[in-house]
Amino acid sequence: MKHELEPFYIEPLSWKNLRSALNLLNRVFPRESQGGERPFVFFTATLCSVGRLLLKWKGYPFVSYWVARDSENGAVVGTVGLYTKADDDEAYWGGWMCVDPKARGKSLGMALSYRAMVEATKRGDRKYARLYTSTDPNEAAAQIMYDQMGLEVYREEDEPGTGYKRLYRQIEL
Repeated sequence: MKHELEPFYIEPLSWKNLRSALNLLNRVFPRESQGGERPFVFFTATLCSVGRLLLKWKGYPFVSYWVARDSENGAVVGTVGLYTKADDDEAYWGGWMCVDPKARGKSLGMALSYRAMVEATKRGDRKYARLYTSTDPNEAAAQIMYDQMGLEVYREEDEPGTGYKRLYRQIEL
């Protein structure tokens, strides 16, 4: 089901939009594509039953992603994910939220974040929505958005090799 947001729409990740979503993530998070958390593995695994079983075995019982597409040309301009961890039964985690730099400033990041929170609320079996981000200056606008959404920082730690802090944020569902 598409969710219309002039001039964007949000739809589930699919084989059709996978390559474009990964290309966007690699541009926005180049450090991750060079040995970090590897969005390719998670995104691809969610699209087939064997992959979902592998994610569950690795400690992620539920994982889902959505993409935002430009209404005019269909280009993927944003992504967001939602997942659970086997060792954390109180929270849904947001993952791989990004917006193409050319599409920023149009509330798309907030719309994507709310899409994930609506799913978490609908599922109704966790107390919090959580995510982690960092003090990297490239994420400064995201920090403002998370503050506006009411996602409070509840923990900080050094992010190895970067000089930045990893910020853990949450909001009660």
